[in-house]
Amino acid sequence: MRFLNAASTGFFDLVFAPFRPLPPFWGLTFISLVTGVVMLWIFGKASDQDTIRRVRDRIRGNLLGVRIFGDEIGMLFRLQGRILKDTALYLRYAFAPMLVMLVPVLLVLTQMNLRFAARPLEPGESTTVKVEVRDGTAVDGGITLEVPPGLVVETSGVPAAELGEVVWRVRAQSPGRHEVTVTAAGSSVTKEIVVGEGWGPVSTLRTGRGVVDMFLYPGERPIPASDAVRAVEVVYPPLPIQALGFGIDWMIFFFVASIVFGFLFKKPLGVEI
Repeated sequence: MRFLNAASTGFFDLVFAPFRPLPPFWGLTFISLVTGVVMLWIFGKASDQDTIRRVRDRIRGNLLGVRIFGDEIGMLFRLQGRILKDTALYLRYAFAPMLVMLVPVLLVLTQMNLRFAARPLEPGESTTVKVEVRDGTAVDGGITLEVPPGLVVETSGVPAAELGEVVWRVRAQSPGRHEVTVTAAGSSVTKEIVVGEGWGPVSTLRTGRGVVDMFLYPGERPIPASDAVRAVEVVYPPLPIQALGFGIDWMIFFFVASIVFGFLFKKPLGVEI
């Protein structure tokens, strides 16, 4: 998992590098275009295109028949039955290609979440750092948070032994990628806090909870299972993304734009969907 995260994060850093000086909308639009076209190509290669084309043609023909024979109840029911049958058949042939597409789509989503879900802190802005330990007794034993120049700890750690958590309030002072150090039960874990302007990779969580969380949060190395600290979370403000003067949610825009771009390239790629 560590190798996969490092490789995918490095690759997407290169992809987004030309767009970093621009507003995030343009990087989001580009990756939506590429994803839509690539997923369409994968669907075309992984699906039985001839069968799907025949099924779609039958569905269109039966829909036309519904308009023509709409006054004949018996014929109408037969046509609707054929449409339902062919629709189920289409879903059957489309299901396997969709599963093939699922893995790369999830990989893209985790990398986009790393870049478009949150923005860096601004100098003077405060946030919370939450530490989760594997054994709640470590909270009673004392957990410390050390920060480098550029960050200031504003409050003492607030423990919640029953949850195995401690929370601090930290204020950003100067731009940069700062590493805080959490020490618990004799082991130490670092966590990056990003301060500055613009947009880019912002890791909200460094985790060792399990494979799923490690996959969903690829911005930093997974925490080894032998460490007392299970996860370190930093709360960042959401990244504002503007399109035509309106704020947009990156995930909604990504899915809608990817589908639109896929349909636009359907004929040039010769793919039936």
